[in-house]
Amino acid sequence: MNENDSNGKLPQVPVLTPETVTPKEAEKSVSSEEVMPSQDPMQAASKNHRSMKILLGSLAVILLAGAVTIAILAETGAFSKDKKAGAVQETASETMNAEDTGEAGPEQEQTGTHKSVVSLSQVTDKQLELMDKVARECILLEGDGFPDEVVIDDMCYIGMLRQDMAYAEHVEDEHSMIQMVYQVKVTDNTGTEPVKRRFFWMYGFSSVYQDGTINPSNTETMIDTLCFDNWTTPGALNIELLLRQAEKWYILKETSIDDSLVTSSEYGEDKTYSLVTSLDQITPAMEEGLRKGSESWMAYGTVHVGCKENGIVLDNMEYEGLILANSRNSDENCVYVVYRLDITDQNQTPEAKRSVYWYVGFDGIFEGGEIQTVSNPGQVHNSLMFGDWTDGPASIDELREVIQNEEAIGWRCEDSFEEETI
Repeated sequence: MNENDSNGKLPQVPVLTPETVTPKEAEKSVSSEEVMPSQDPMQAASKNHRSMKILLGSLAVILLAGAVTIAILAETGAFSKDKKAGAVQETASETMNAEDTGEAGPEQEQTGTHKSVVSLSQVTDKQLELMDKVARECILLEGDGFPDEVVIDDMCYIGMLRQDMAYAEHVEDEHSMIQMVYQVKVTDNTGTEPVKRRFFWMYGFSSVYQDGTINPSNTETMIDTLCFDNWTTPGALNIELLLRQAEKWYILKETSIDDSLVTSSEYGEDKTYSLVTSLDQITPAMEEGLRKGSESWMAYGTVHVGCKENGIVLDNMEYEGLILANSRNSDENCVYVVYRLDITDQNQTPEAKRSVYWYVGFDGIFEGGEIQTVSNPGQVHNSLMFGDWTDGPASIDELREVIQNEEAIGWRCEDSFEEETI
């Protein structure tokens, strides 16, 4: 039996330790190709954003014709399926034949004879074993990759989730996403002293079939990012937040998580994490993660120094700070990442120089370091396209007014600006 599986539900599989799986081993099987992600980030936006955010986020995606969304997901590594697919396919071919594993080949996929599992009870031991093996190897490829100084002490499988990807009315038409869920314990040696950390992680398989076959290259990973002091990884602070992430994308139908396998000890006690309600709860690591996410959106939205459109040139761009908006009951929040844009208007004689503020807002930011910057920004100034925001707020006071007006009545706003910077 797997020593990490105290309830005896998981077939015998390799246990992930620093000795059995290392980042270098994982890197050998990584493919260099890029694949279009299968998830639609608008599903998250439509479910979690207020009506104003839905409208603005939708306009941004329409204007970018889908290019921004795909590029951002690739940039952040959120759906880097091909890297993981390369590792998966090589692993499967090295260890077992497709006949033995139940792996579905391309010809089988094209026949259309496969039917997705519609119950966790239909997942076979061989399917579970292969998914577990794939997940244990792919965790080291997540996000920017685990630093060498971070050692995985234990990766304990604690159950599965089943989600309906098709939103079908009839169970026979359902297409399931099977999520493998783990408690991960690490020793973080990136600082001056070792730190024991624990987080929760899931890895989804969208091609698990009733005939016992599986395509292990069709996978999806987590959206939220955990920002530790010196490194980041996709994950969740606790099981509650992991389930919250899962429900952002697809309908949660079934779970087999065994709470008795969740342990804390020196890796941290179980606690409830709340949404950030004050800027002082945003750590430098979280701020850096928010900046990285917003700048990725800007880069793929053609907002960069030197870009020009309709006679408007972006001369310089400076990060200015954050604005935090909280709902009346503190059950929603949005963090705005603010930049000052220095532009030249060549349509005037003589050319006119001025500055405006531009921002991206991300909602669902939690204390403890859990942020998300992958799904559509909750707020943008008009759109992500260069030139559309050049008549935006020209002062801090105007910026505050714009954001306050975009939030619902009763929302509270706090910012890190002490005085005008223009």
